[in-house]
Amino acid sequence: MARHLGLEELLQERFDIRVDEFVAALSSLPATRAAAAALTEAEARLLDDAGFTADPGAYPAAAGEAAGQAAHLAVTAFTAEEVAAGLGITASRVRQKRLAGELWAIPDGKTWVFPVMQFETSAEGGPSRQVRGLARVFQALPDDLHPVTVAGFLRTPQPDLFHDRSMTPLEWLRDGGDVDQAVAAAVGIDWYTA
Repeated sequence: MARHLGLEELLQERFDIRVDEFVAALSSLPATRAAAAALTEAEARLLDDAGFTADPGAYPAAAGEAAGQAAHLAVTAFTAEEVAAGLGITASRVRQKRLAGELWAIPDGKTWVFPVMQFETSAEGGPSRQVRGLARVFQALPDDLHPVTVAGFLRTPQPDLFHDRSMTPLEWLRDGGDVDQAVAAAVGIDWYTA
C-alpha cells in the first residue's frame, strides 16, 4: 500500500496520531449511506434559495475530524491494567465498572481502553482516581453514543452548569459542582437530534 506523506504529516500535526491509528479509528465509525441522508429536490432548492448551498468537501472533512479525534482518544487512553493499578482495584472490578457504565471505555481491537479525560492523574501520568461524579454522568448518557460525542459533551460548556460562566461537565465536577446538575445536563440533551 502506497503511503501518502501529506496525510501522515497532517495526522501527526493535527491529532498526534499515526496513519495506522487513524485507519483503526475510521473502521470504528458507523457506515453512512449518502442516499439515506439525501434531500428531495424541493428541499434542496429551498436551501439553495436561502443561500445554504452544498459543500462537497464538508462530509469528508467532518468524517476525517471525527476519525482523528476518535483515534486520539484511543491512543492516549489507559489500558484496563493501568486503570486497575491506578485505582487500586482488580481487573475484574474494572470490567464490572465498564459493564455497569461507571467507567467510560472505547473498543480498541479486541480490548477496551479508557479515555484519559475521565481521570485525575498521578505525578507519573497514570490514573489516580476517576473525576468525582463522572460515573453517574456516564450512566445517564445513552449507551450508543460515539466516543467523540461523549468527549465533546464533557468538553463543552453547558448552560445549566454555571459559576460566573458556563462550565464544561469536567470543569463543573472538578470544581466541586453538584453531581445531580451534571447528570441533569447529560439527561437534558436530545442526543439524536442535537
